Amino acid sequence: MDERRYPLYPIPGVGAIVVGRKGILLARRDKSPGEGLWSIPGGGVEIGENQRESVVREVLEETGIDCEVLELVSTADLITLDSSGKVEFHFLLNHYLARALNESTKPEFPEGEVAWFHPDRLPEDMVNQEIVDLLNSVKNSILELMNQ
Repeated sequence: MDERRYPLYPIPGVGAIVVGRKGILLARRDKSPGEGLWSIPGGGVEIGENQRESVVREVLEETGIDCEVLELVSTADLITLDSSGKVEFHFLLNHYLARALNESTKPEFPEGEVAWFHPDRLPEDMVNQEIVDLLNSVKNSILELMNQ
């Protein structure tokens, strides 16, 4: 069984709003929750790893992009209930703004998808409205970074 499903405690994780000259870096999720939908790169914090290290590792693994973490943007709980109302997933996520250090993407898996999107032209199949709201909350910072 997936150790992240039906956890005993919330699982700490990070999400990265990675910005380059081409826009915001998004990847299609390859697992639940949100499998097949566009989202910001991120994942679980590993033992002995601080959150900033986790952001850099996750972004590189999932997208092939090296990044520089700039600042903490928000904290959120991602709680998903199963059909019986039991907590199937519970992640405690810290979202960071980061600057891309290169632009050539490489998905983690051959069938993976990674792309740059302008903040005004996000894909319609985003993982959830909370991520869209998060991106909109830092839109001015995103536009400034795109122009650097």
